[in-house]
Amino acid sequence: MKGKNLPTAGILALLTFCILFACKDEQRTELSAAYDSTKPVVLASFSPMEGGARDKILLDGNNFGTDLSKIKVYFNNAKASVVSSSGNRIYAIVPRLPGENPKISVVVGEDSVSYTETFTYRTQAQVTTVTGTGDQDFLAGSLDQAHVYGKYLELDAEGNLFMSWRDGGSWGVARINEQQNIVTGLIEAKTTGERVLYANGLTVDRETGVLTASHESVPEVFFSFDPREAWYPRQRNAQFSQAEYNSIVWADRYANFVTFSPYDGHLYTRFRDGKVARINPETYEATIVHQGPYGSQYGQGINPAKPWELYITLHSNASPTEFRQGIMMLDLRPEHIDKGFKRLNAPGGSGFRDGPLEEAIFNYPKDIKFDNDGNLFVADYGNHCIRMVSPDGVVSTVAGQPGSAGYKDGGPVESQFKNPWGIAVNEQGNIYIADWGNARIRKLVIE
Repeated sequence: MKGKNLPTAGILALLTFCILFACKDEQRTELSAAYDSTKPVVLASFSPMEGGARDKILLDGNNFGTDLSKIKVYFNNAKASVVSSSGNRIYAIVPRLPGENPKISVVVGEDSVSYTETFTYRTQAQVTTVTGTGDQDFLAGSLDQAHVYGKYLELDAEGNLFMSWRDGGSWGVARINEQQNIVTGLIEAKTTGERVLYANGLTVDRETGVLTASHESVPEVFFSFDPREAWYPRQRNAQFSQAEYNSIVWADRYANFVTFSPYDGHLYTRFRDGKVARINPETYEATIVHQGPYGSQYGQGINPAKPWELYITLHSNASPTEFRQGIMMLDLRPEHIDKGFKRLNAPGGSGFRDGPLEEAIFNYPKDIKFDNDGNLFVADYGNHCIRMVSPDGVVSTVAGQPGSAGYKDGGPVESQFKNPWGIAVNEQGNIYIADWGNARIRKLVIE
């Protein structure tokens, strides 16, 4: 009986065929992985369907290509990090705070497509105490021993947190550094006779690190603190023309805030009589660029995503009355500034309502600051909570119990504040709060 095995030469031929076929198939796979601009990008599904910031997600489809420089993934307007692409599967990382039920979009070259189903984003938040013992005065020292009674906050790019205070029998500006475990005074006065700076809002040019504070009672006086000089305080006098200086109503000369705008590299301040001034931070030449509504002010900030937008919060003494207890925006671009301040939230302060910004109500909103993604955070003083306005204009409560004052660390539901006043946001999006009623500095990590 003849053997049934194939001859050796036949086996070799078969193996050669299989290897060549496999190689050609692999080549076809590699070729098909490249993005073809003549064909559409097709989406199939994504997994998981829900999650939070920094979670992994797999996006399936066709014609993605493998060139990561040409692939972009968005959750609403928040850009995700793309780790890899095989051509038919993208591996990405969920971005921070994309908004509620974000739509996932894939952009390859000139093609932009979106999945029909939305992603369920799970927000996670945690409130901790950075420093402060509840004593309503100021005492420098380690974080666990220091006393803070701060009203306004600001951060530089290096993680230094700056605090102004004006209660508890003293006035000043301090630096707080978590890594160094220290609270130090930069300028301090314990009597009105010693006081040379009556500071409220603070601002930092994050390119140079220079901190600036306005002296609220004298319209031309500001103080700068340069890190290259160990933040030694230097008085800087704004140079107005005599006519513009005389136009500032003396009884309403208070300039509670100053804000640096990366849009044009200038400082902006506002007086209680409604005048807005632009100041060159090098020469301190000053010009009044707008006359807006009258009223005391409790917050001011620039949107880094749109650095020509100046935001303020006005008190209940604002006039006309439609500006009271509102969040306002002034477009600083020359072709828009004459249109004036625009109220963004609903009238009817001293209340609470989340939802679309045009329907939202706050209760004595104090300081306001943005993160780098364009989310606006509001210290809602009268509601004892921290509110967030997303870039698409939706207001949500991210920490604290609306209408319930107290002191408690923890998650967004159980955490409590008492009259939060100042707020600042660092490069990572962590939020620092001057919890004025509790005489503590709190930290909110939200993602």
